[in-house]
Amino acid sequence: MLPIILGVIAASVFGIVSTMVLGTEGLMTHAWVDVVFWSLIGAGTAVSAINMTWECLPCRLSQATHNERLIKRLCRNSPCAH
Repeated sequence: MLPIILGVIAASVFGIVSTMVLGTEGLMTHAWVDVVFWSLIGAGTAVSAINMTWECLPCRLSQATHNERLIKRLCRNSPCAH
């Protein structure tokens, strides 16, 4: 959740600064401003999704292989050990 929040904050700061530098009319003529704004939010969302996936992936793979040694080691502290 933190990367999403940081992405939104960075996008907001970028939007404010770009409005101050380019003005409202400049925002309409420069398409890259919109792309950068949404890319910052998308990057935060992507990092958050990768973190959530990576947190559960080792435990789920060890459960799929039914390896007791790996299950004990990887799933002990995992929130996905159910």
